Amino acid sequence: MCERMLGRLARWLRLLGYDAPLLPEPPRTIAEDEVLLTRRLRLQGRPRVVFIARDHLEDQLRQVVSELGLAPDPKLFFSRCLDCNLPVEPIDRAQAAGLAPDYVLDTAQSFNRCPGCGRIFWPGSHGQRAAQRLTAILGLEPSDAD
Repeated sequence: MCERMLGRLARWLRLLGYDAPLLPEPPRTIAEDEVLLTRRLRLQGRPRVVFIARDHLEDQLRQVVSELGLAPDPKLFFSRCLDCNLPVEPIDRAQAAGLAPDYVLDTAQSFNRCPGCGRIFWPGSHGQRAAQRLTAILGLEPSDAD
């Protein structure tokens, strides 16, 4: 769980495939299977709370992956909606018609849709750049993020 001040970090964790809900306020209690990511000093040191010490996204991602012992799996990259946090579902080209630009329909090999907000996703240069950035930030092998 990410506090609202960590919205950018939440989006990049979702891009990695992790469930990263964005909360308006820190919860009063944190379940055993949950972790709160926060920048609030008063919460530092509490159980299941990770205090995010740095300002830069790259440093924040490295900290979360390290402290939580995460092993990002490139096969799970882009498996969640960046806005809703829900797992995306594959759809076929016919279902994407009218929802994605025509040039994308002609060139993209696959499409996904968020069941919550209906947003459509497809592989493209933006996703390639994001995967390359994640590969560099997290020190993954380039072939891992293909």
